[in-house]
Amino acid sequence: MSSLGVMLENNSDEEVMLALQTGQDKALDELMRRYKQPLFHFVTRYTRDEDTSYDIVQETFFRVYNKAETFNPAYKFKTWLYQIALNLCRDYARKKKLQSFVSLDTWMQGDDDYGSLHDILASDENIENLTEYRQTLELLEKQIDQLPHKLKTALILFALEDHSQEECARILGITPKTVEMRIYRARKKLLQNFAKKI
Repeated sequence: MSSLGVMLENNSDEEVMLALQTGQDKALDELMRRYKQPLFHFVTRYTRDEDTSYDIVQETFFRVYNKAETFNPAYKFKTWLYQIALNLCRDYARKKKLQSFVSLDTWMQGDDDYGSLHDILASDENIENLTEYRQTLELLEKQIDQLPHKLKTALILFALEDHSQEECARILGITPKTVEMRIYRARKKLLQNFAKKI
């Protein structure tokens, strides 16, 4: 690794962005090294399509490069990056008229602990009557698909991505209290819809 690469590796995200703003293209490589994989996982939970997610991640970093001069170092780079990706996901959903964003298989399975069904739904609701795991996932998936985008986004960022309410608020451009309310409303809608289906 070059001395510039080593220097960038030890800098904060915001310092690396400042290097990119001054024309040091190696800075983009460093940002991609840090965020390409987590961003890919984040986007895949929206699109449920790895090829599409790869394209969106590439486009996200392309925009980071082209819009580097618009980045304000007073703000967190990660927040700015996720906002770009979120906007691209939203654009993709509109163009393709997607009916669903969330893969519950990713939510419920895998090595990482993304939370159980009980974490998503309020604990006082009795869902034990749903005897078939697969049917439960499919039913929940359909209900999440029907959530308004604002509620769905807050739920994904908080429950799947394990962002704090404060970080969700920064990414979405709203207050932490609004994030809390959206998550509450998303869960409430899911529970109401489950009650009708059970």
